[in-house]
Amino acid sequence: MCRVLGITNFDYSRHQEIIARFCELARSGVVMAEDPPGHEDGWGLAFYQEGQLVVHKSGVSLLEETDKVISILSTAKTLPLMIIHLRKSAWGDRYSTRHAHPFHANNTVFFHNGVVYDYQELIPDISLSGLGADALDTEVFFYHFMSGKSHDLGRAFLDSAALIKRKHKFSALNCLFSDGVKLFAYRDYAKEPDYYSLYKACSDNSCFISSEPLDEDIRWELMAKEEFLTIELGDMRSTI
Repeated sequence: MCRVLGITNFDYSRHQEIIARFCELARSGVVMAEDPPGHEDGWGLAFYQEGQLVVHKSGVSLLEETDKVISILSTAKTLPLMIIHLRKSAWGDRYSTRHAHPFHANNTVFFHNGVVYDYQELIPDISLSGLGADALDTEVFFYHFMSGKSHDLGRAFLDSAALIKRKHKFSALNCLFSDGVKLFAYRDYAKEPDYYSLYKACSDNSCFISSEPLDEDIRWELMAKEEFLTIELGDMRSTI
């Protein structure tokens, strides 16, 4: 249960207000009806520089470490892709850097909003090495599709998502992931569509995927249930 934002052709000078508004979602972001306010159970940030993945994450609330994130992004200045995540733990492990998103392997990075409740049943299918002994649902989901038979990353993800939908119990499978060449986004949910939202937008040669609209001057469109997007990075004409 989280908030997530991805921006292609990221430019801190143009996008700093959107970043500031997203950081505020740690305090004010939409939550499910029965949940207390806030997404303060850690944060994660990922981007690519010269084709190589860079990841920062923390178990501390982003409200306490906003300056750290701003410093990282303002120093980077421009990036082909930036993704940031606010965690609201479903597992009672608040303040865990280990379980903060994202998870990554082989220059591929994965962020998730939702819960796969019976994720342990997916573990026997995983062949990719590196899965933590204390892995929770998002990490298992990631390693499952990274172990898939398809050499196409998007197809491997969709195969795992289809299996979860057929055989497992989940709240949502909303996610952003990338291999440094493409940004992928997927929205699907089994309950509370108003919470498990994912919006898409384009402006000034950048594409945005966000749990919530962040700029009233940009036209945001709610992604449909089971909608899957693939966005080529480095394409200054990118549209959704």
